[in-house]
Amino acid sequence: MAAQSDPHGSEFSAAELEFLAEDQMIEIVPNMRMESLNLISGDFGPFHPQISTQVPLWLAVALKKRGKCTIRPPEWMLV
Repeated sequence: MAAQSDPHGSEFSAAELEFLAEDQMIEIVPNMRMESLNLISGDFGPFHPQISTQVPLWLAVALKKRGKCTIRPPEWMLV
């Protein structure tokens, strides 16, 4: 993909940056019990209620949408 002229010097589009960010690990607190998930990108879990664990952002968002966890914001995001 060709880089567009960007006054800030970024060679990635917003969509490309979003795609890369989805693999960042983030902390969640599950509210359900589930065995480990064996996925192509790695093994995540097991999940136990109220015990925090690290998962990729895309998995955290999917679990949150289904009401299965809460997402803990990273420290750099706290004000």
